[in-house]
Amino acid sequence: MPKINTRKTFIDLKNKLVKEENKEPLTLGMVLANIILMPHKDKKGFRPLKAWELGKKFYDQEEVEVDLSDFVQLKELVENNELYHTIITAQALEMLEKINA
Repeated sequence: MPKINTRKTFIDLKNKLVKEENKEPLTLGMVLANIILMPHKDKKGFRPLKAWELGKKFYDQEEVEVDLSDFVQLKELVENNELYHTIITAQALEMLEKINA
């Protein structure tokens, strides 16, 4: 089962760390939690309880293990999200692609 390191961070085009409004570095866990917890127009998101449970894990834990079907769905949600700029989306996809599923 794929293990996701939620503490990976993002950089901008100037190779500087991307930070949240509270000056915390933006992490993969934060991005994944926000994406799966947002409403999805096409109903391709996780069911609410599953999204809530995964969202908490992505936000709180350093490493999250997910089953393969959830991993595939997660990558699809990241790719099709409207919450983050392409700079963040592309890096998140790169991080997920490097995980041996």
